[in-house]
Amino acid sequence: MRVGNDQTSGDPVIFHTKTENRLTLIDSGASDHCFVDKSIFSSYTPLVNPSEGLSAGEGSVFSIIGKGDVKFQTYINGRVRNIILEDVLHTPELRSNLISVSKLEMKGTAVTFKDGKAIVELADGSRVLSVVKSGSMYIIKIVQLSPEAFIAQSNRKPTSFNTWH
Repeated sequence: MRVGNDQTSGDPVIFHTKTENRLTLIDSGASDHCFVDKSIFSSYTPLVNPSEGLSAGEGSVFSIIGKGDVKFQTYINGRVRNIILEDVLHTPELRSNLISVSKLEMKGTAVTFKDGKAIVELADGSRVLSVVKSGSMYIIKIVQLSPEAFIAQSNRKPTSFNTWH
């Protein structure tokens, strides 16, 4: 896990993929970070021989078709933190994105569960993630500071501003 510089500007929008809305969870049972949507990967390598038939517990089976790094942003104490997860598995058949507690700890972070929160801290004590428990799950609020905008242009006939508005 790498953490980028803080940013304080911009209005947050809860993150969603282009095609499907997925939860991102801190998971103490996951052995690897797993993300569903390929478009969220900042680097990506498809697997030559995808893994199939891996178990997610309770009889569910999923495939791993690639791996890479995932970059996202979240708020900590009113400031935006850039988070990069390395060696994330692309698992399109899972229902949710999973961030592995064991992988976080292998990268030198500490994960503490207390008072309905999961806190992820670097070795120097700075908080990287603060995750609130919802039911029995710890759901990460991922933000996107620059929502996508779609622009159209008409070349055939001039259009008034009021029409575009």
